[in-house]
Amino acid sequence: MYNRYTQRTNAIARKKRRRKRMIRRVVTTLTGLLLIAFIAAAVVWLITAAVNKNRKDEPDNPPIAEQSGETAQAEEQQPVTEEVTQTDPEAPPASPPEEMQTVTVTEADIGKGILILVNRQHPYSFTSDYELIDLFTFKSSSYKFRDTGMMFAPFAGEKLNEMLVDFHNRTGNHIINIISAYRDIDTQQRIYDSKLKYYNGDVETTEKWVAVPGSSEHHTGLAVDLGLYDDNGESYDYDGKGEYAWINENCWKYGFIVRYDSAKTDLTGIAYEPWHFRYLGLPHAEIIASTTYCYEEYIDYLKSFPQSGQHLFFTSYTGERYEIFYVPSEGKETKIELPKDCEYFISGNNVDGFIVTVTLNGDS
Repeated sequence: MYNRYTQRTNAIARKKRRRKRMIRRVVTTLTGLLLIAFIAAAVVWLITAAVNKNRKDEPDNPPIAEQSGETAQAEEQQPVTEEVTQTDPEAPPASPPEEMQTVTVTEADIGKGILILVNRQHPYSFTSDYELIDLFTFKSSSYKFRDTGMMFAPFAGEKLNEMLVDFHNRTGNHIINIISAYRDIDTQQRIYDSKLKYYNGDVETTEKWVAVPGSSEHHTGLAVDLGLYDDNGESYDYDGKGEYAWINENCWKYGFIVRYDSAKTDLTGIAYEPWHFRYLGLPHAEIIASTTYCYEEYIDYLKSFPQSGQHLFFTSYTGERYEIFYVPSEGKETKIELPKDCEYFISGNNVDGFIVTVTLNGDS
């Protein structure tokens, strides 16, 4: 009996001891976790306090995003300078001084070159320094010719052919008809006399449509007139409208301009002729297309870029960069200073001097 009681008592005592040990373990574990949490909280508090202290010590500047916004706003308020406008040329590139060369031109050269101005006040001198070529050389099914034997400057003929072929490829239209190119003075006289008779001797009206012999751009071999000639043998005037507007709007890419603008008749002396195209080459045709100038105005505009002053810098749509300036004639001989080993061409303006066009190197 004693043994059973003793055994039961001992068993109860053992259970109590195990329970106490378990309780102690739980208390110890919870105490450890609480201690760890307390330490972590203390560490976080200390870090936060240090960061806040540093922020208080920093100057009171706006956030970077706000600074950028203010900078952008300030930049937007600055005047914008276009690369080429009628009044503001592109800023010249910063480059070290270049080794120069001197080129000499003569008084007779004023009337030579692809940039000469030809009108009533400045007649052609018939001193072309390039040979003409029959436009039929470029014969293509993309367009037509009124006749063979129409002569043209060869480099301009290549670009004319390229333009008309591109037009045909875009539209399928093949009825463009080249009706006039180079004219000698006798041919121009016959055309003038015929038109004068048509207008019953009205000189003023006649000369709005036909240049006085000697003052026609056709004398240069750089001007061409277009017409239309359909497959039924019918001829029509070319008006530069509808699908043909593409030619008039894009001819500058091929070096041509529509010479006689309807808004510039008082300056050109010639009525609006959407069919009359004059070759000037790049970059000059492109520069004119980016302005409202007629060619008379452009010639004057270039005089604002003298050899001894600020030059006109222009980047073409092709990526080529050009430097352009004007040199007035000094009489029998004129000296022109150019960068050595550069690609350039010099053209007289047929007025009073020379236009110099330099193709800049990629690193210029």
